[in-house]
Amino acid sequence: MKIIFHCSDSTYGNAALLTKWHLQRGWRTIGYHYIILNGQLDSNCYNKNFDGWLETGRALDDNYQLDEWERGAHVKGWNENSIGVCMIGRSGKFTASQYNTAKMTVEFLNEKFFESSVWQHGDFDPKKHWCAGLTKEYLDYIRGE
Repeated sequence: MKIIFHCSDSTYGNAALLTKWHLQRGWRTIGYHYIILNGQLDSNCYNKNFDGWLETGRALDDNYQLDEWERGAHVKGWNENSIGVCMIGRSGKFTASQYNTAKMTVEFLNEKFFESSVWQHGDFDPKKHWCAGLTKEYLDYIRGE
């Protein structure tokens, strides 16, 4: 299973706001499975307790495969066998708490799916080469290497 990281390309947000944006694009719901917050819930509200907070987007059941209703909408052509994780923030501009949560999320998903690999949106979409903007150092950290 591929775990594909994204950035929200916004300085604030949460699962509810991303869902609203995706519905406005005509999608059936949010495209990501998980969202990692940076504490900036909207343009005027920062709450340090939500820095690194993990929210659920598209729900996953407890088996090790993606059923049709669980498939995300985060990388065209790659959604059948991938999990989308969105980090709130601009490309490569994330907090230490977000990176720690990203690592824990990958550990959890490795247990759930037995074998996974970590990527970022830009690895699959040349038009979005900047998304998520994770350096090799941070990708290695998230992968547990």
